[in-house]
Amino acid sequence: MAGRLNGKVAIVTGAGRDGNIGVAICEAFLREGAKAVIGTDFRQEEAAEISARMARLGVGGAFELVEQDVTSQADWARVADHATSAHGGIDVLVNNAGIAIHSGIEHSSLDDLRKVMAVNHDALFMGMKACLPALKDSVNRFPGGGSIINNLSMASYMPSGINIGYHTSKAAGRMLTLCAAVEFGPMKIRVNSVHPGLTMTPLIREGLADYVKLGRYETVEAAEASIAGLGALGVSSQPEDTAHAFVYLASDEARFVTGASIYHDGAIGQRY
Repeated sequence: MAGRLNGKVAIVTGAGRDGNIGVAICEAFLREGAKAVIGTDFRQEEAAEISARMARLGVGGAFELVEQDVTSQADWARVADHATSAHGGIDVLVNNAGIAIHSGIEHSSLDDLRKVMAVNHDALFMGMKACLPALKDSVNRFPGGGSIINNLSMASYMPSGINIGYHTSKAAGRMLTLCAAVEFGPMKIRVNSVHPGLTMTPLIREGLADYVKLGRYETVEAAEASIAGLGALGVSSQPEDTAHAFVYLASDEARFVTGASIYHDGAIGQRY
């Protein structure tokens, strides 16, 4: 059903690398009638290619890929101000940007942990705070009000001895999401999270390669098969599959959904 996001303005972080979930979300939002989608990333090497791809969709919504360091409060203020001045407001915020440093406590430094937490957790706080004034106004345009969606991964409920920063930061983001849902509910702003399973993005492929280097698996393919096999479906996912969950939560169809955690993981979560 097309047009589920007609007229909405969205910010999607971590949208500067083709093949990742952020780019898939931007494309899905535009296909569903979003008025404007502002993708952000510190990476800009693929900006022209991604922008051209969005233009080829042939939809009416505007797309921009702007440079942003999600750990910078100044950058968050700039992006929020731009969305409001250029497009009239903010209706949807997707905190999708994320990083990983693959190691356990023994071989991690405190700086490693803080770097991952800054992107995967602290940036969620900064983004929600910076966009809050504009999101409050969304209810005057859409019955479902504003929507914040945090991409938190199945790592938020799965322990790992070789990826502690990523898993710990995602778990902390889950509680931050729940707290924000309680605080923002009276403001008519919904806050939810999506927890993708093994989704074959560039970041995941690099992570699997790191696991091979650590001796956990013989090949990337073997790692993919083993992790996917933990789920009931036994297969990995693609970014465009995950994007559908974000469309639903961004739409007014989910106007009574807040504080929810959507496990988009092929039922790996049933084991935890």
